[in-house]
Parts: sequence; C-alpha cells; structure tokens
Amino acid sequence: MNESLCARFNFGDANIAERLRYVGLNSPSDHTTAKQLHSRVIQPNLDQIIDDFHASLHKHPIFRELMSGHTQVARWRITQRQYLLSLGQQFDTSQYFEARLQVGSAHQRVGVSLSLYQCFYCLMQTLLIQRIPVEIQATPEAYTNLIQFILKITALDMSLAIETYHSDKVNSLEQSIVSIRGEGEVMRRHLQTDSLTQLYSRAFAIRALKEKLADALAQERSLSVVMADVDHFKSINDNHGHIVGDRILKDVATRMESGARTCDVIGRYGGEEFILVLDDAALDLASVLAERIRTRVAADPIHRGSIDLQVTLSLGVAQARSGDNAESLISRADTALYAAKKAGRNCVRTEPQLGELHACLQKL
Repeated sequence: MNESLCARFNFGDANIAERLRYVGLNSPSDHTTAKQLHSRVIQPNLDQIIDDFHASLHKHPIFRELMSGHTQVARWRITQRQYLLSLGQQFDTSQYFEARLQVGSAHQRVGVSLSLYQCFYCLMQTLLIQRIPVEIQATPEAYTNLIQFILKITALDMSLAIETYHSDKVNSLEQSIVSIRGEGEVMRRHLQTDSLTQLYSRAFAIRALKEKLADALAQERSLSVVMADVDHFKSINDNHGHIVGDRILKDVATRMESGARTCDVIGRYGGEEFILVLDDAALDLASVLAERIRTRVAADPIHRGSIDLQVTLSLGVAQARSGDNAESLISRADTALYAAKKAGRNCVRTEPQLGELHACLQKL
C-alpha cells in the first residue's frame, strides 16, 4: 500500500493543528465562514470563476502549452471545479490536507513552477473576492471576515503545495547526489585499479608509496619496495598472442596476491612489470616475501586452453633510506631487478646493504 502524503510529510493531528494556527485558521467561526464562502460566492459563480481563471491563465505561454488540446482543457476544468467545491470544506481534517498535498504534487509533476503556482493562487484569491455579493460588501464586518477567510484558506493550500514542491526537489537532489557519488565511486575504482589485472594502478601504487614512505621515514619505520617482472613475456605474446598474454598477466597477479600480506600494496607498474610496497618490512623480511611470491608464481604451470606455460618472475628489493623519495627507492629496486635478470631470472635480488657498499668502496 502506498504511503499517504500526510504520513510522508508528518501531518498528524498535532502538526495539522499547528499549520492551521500558523495561517490563522483557529477560530470556531471559520467553519461558518467556509459555508458562507460556498453558498454565497463559489456555488452561484462557479462556472464564471473558472472561465475568468482560465482566461487569465491562457495569457501565459506555459499554461497554453500545458493545456494544448481540448481534452486537457476539459480535464483541467473538471479538476478546477472539484478544487473550488472542496475549498475550505472541513479544512481541519487529514483528508483535506491529503487532497491539497496531492494537488500540489500533481502540479509539480506536470512542470508548473512554484513561483507561477503562487501567482495562480493570488489570481484565485482576487476572483473569489470579486464575486462576494454586494449585500455582504455592505456589511463591513462580514465582508472583512470573508476576505480574511479567503486569504487564509488559500494561504493554507499554498503552504501545502510548497511542501510537495520542496520534498520533490529535495528527493531529486538526493537522487542526484547518490548518482554523483555512485559515478564518483566508479571513477575512483577505475583510477585506482588496473583494468586488466584488477591490481592497483601504477598511479595509485605510486601515490600510496609516497604517503607510506613519508610516514615510515617520519616514524623511523621500515619500508621496502619490490619491483617484479614476468620473465620472457615478449616470447609469450609472440608465440601465443596477446589474448593469452593478458590471461597470463591476470593469473600472475592472482598468484602474487596470494603470496603477499593483506597490508601490502601491489600494483601493475606497466606492461608485464609490477610494484609492491611493503610497509613495516625491512630488507630481510621483504626478501622473504618476494621469494614467497616468486615461488607461488612458479609453483605450477598456468593453463590456458590447451596451453601449459611455466611462468616465472624476476624480483628486485630495496629498503627505504633517510632522504629517499619514491623515485629513488623505485630506481634502486629496479637496479636490483636488473641484477636478478642478469643472474638468470626466476630469482630475487636485493640492493646492496649500506655496510656492504662501504666495504666494496674500501676495496677499490
């Protein structure tokens, strides 16, 4: 069952009474004045009021567009008749509030702007006041009371219309925000994820490295980088095609993830090369993790249809030093990777430790 508009806008008995107080409809005589409005103004002049209202609205291009065609005009006149015949009748009930909220919602859906809608109400006020009979006009107190009631009851109806306009705009805005957030999330995942391997993208991995490196150096915590390269990958593409090559990269990425820690950042650096950012890992631990990843990749042949390929990795490891930046750390890991390839591939090589480097320099 659809939720009523009164429930949606929280118009229970207390809020209905509060809204009536706001517009000044809180006198016992208001119901008597409502009956007078109908018996002396609306019912005797119903068709003429609708004709005058239609003639005035027809001057507006928007209204002419909405009312193009005999069917639309006939339907509008029926709706307007129903509206006037119910105007102010039992205005303090939830049924009245529900009907007025529905009127506002219907006009919002067909594209009548709120500002123009308010102008329509002002026009209706004028037409009703103009039709007050002369005998009532001759009695100042009765004339004033009737005019005030017309202004109050149309103000109530207008306030309820504003409720629906505001809610629909807010709902539309909320939906737009949700849509934008969804699009932003898709874009964020696209920017941080490599579309082929589903590892982190190069840009995201380097950004993560810069952030983690700054924290590690500031807190005097270990951090290492591993550069990894699929051995003889060009021959795989040449002999089996790029589709098989892409599937090999996906399988290698999956095996690398299985050998890494959950806190490690693994990204596709480019082509068949990968980068791993190992936080809280000195050179010895990083070497153990790199060896574990190498073993996972090389453990079993990768099956692609009728093809079984033994795929291996060469890996180079470097630990962050004081004064390092992302580029210098990657460069040293890359140098270690080159050493692994030079050593015959399918192995792990680490950068020289500072002590080893000093010892080498002393021998020169």
